[in-house]
Amino acid sequence: MSPLIAVTHPRGIYLPEADLWLDPHHGKQRAFVSHAHSDHVARHDLTICSEITHQLMVVRKTAKKSGTVMSLPMRQVVEWEGWELRLLPAGHITGSAMLHLTRQADGATLLYTGDYKLRQGLSAEKCELMQADTLIMETTFGLPKYRFPPAEQIIAQMLGFVHETLAAGGVPVLLGYSLGKAQEILCALRDAGLPVMVHPSVAQITSVLAPHLGRLPEWRLFRADEAAGHVLVFPPGSKPDLPGVRTAMLSGWAIQSSAKYRYGVDVALPLSDHADHPELHETIEIVKPRRIYLVHGSTREFATELRARGHDARALGAEDQLELGLTTG
Repeated sequence: MSPLIAVTHPRGIYLPEADLWLDPHHGKQRAFVSHAHSDHVARHDLTICSEITHQLMVVRKTAKKSGTVMSLPMRQVVEWEGWELRLLPAGHITGSAMLHLTRQADGATLLYTGDYKLRQGLSAEKCELMQADTLIMETTFGLPKYRFPPAEQIIAQMLGFVHETLAAGGVPVLLGYSLGKAQEILCALRDAGLPVMVHPSVAQITSVLAPHLGRLPEWRLFRADEAAGHVLVFPPGSKPDLPGVRTAMLSGWAIQSSAKYRYGVDVALPLSDHADHPELHETIEIVKPRRIYLVHGSTREFATELRARGHDARALGAEDQLELGLTTG
């Protein structure tokens, strides 16, 4: 049995054998960037990412001007310095990718999920998993209480909110991040037959991603004097100053009962682009790793749960008490 690929966490996820960082928050010599959300992007000397993520980085000016970008197509195996690299759709947002690594010397494998979900969304490719000896997985919603309702149910609630607000003479505002959630909202509105206006930041990103999104509703840039009768799609924190505005926040955190008050909105709907607790377990069943590293969210709690089920699981970057008898090889 081949030794596992080494994983360390010196203020970020680092693979020392490949000299490669995974989604580091600060500029590094060589890094894989799983998607273009700002908390995963920094200016690196060499960036490995998907082709769509590269396009978004250029538009958002988050790539290092003097750096090199290795933008890879999904699923294609690329040989690189003794490794085989393969990007797989992560299902998180458009262009989001997992990284699958194979060490050519002995065939040892590693899968890094980045942010992901297994559920089929409307604006991103369905997630594709591969078996790997080592799994580094995101666990934002790693507690058993996090079980999301079917997306169809949430979208129906969103459309109900929109129609109710318009019927009352109000202006419905759907709040979601300019990259990712806003495009999911637009895709959910495509059959509603309603005119849509969007915030400038949503317009910028959607214009880049439109070729990858399929059919969208007719949308145009927000104008306050013409907003009546329209559905508005805005990023959180950018509520338009208009009479009759009612707001709905779309976020996985809306599953918490306090979300409506925390976000200061009329409605909070749990439309998430992350895996929920059952999907985390499903991921492990499919990947069948020998060792699991957990990042983001409830890492310690989920690691304890996995170890109770017989898995070699560690909370990466956190002090983690391992139970006696855990195999460390």
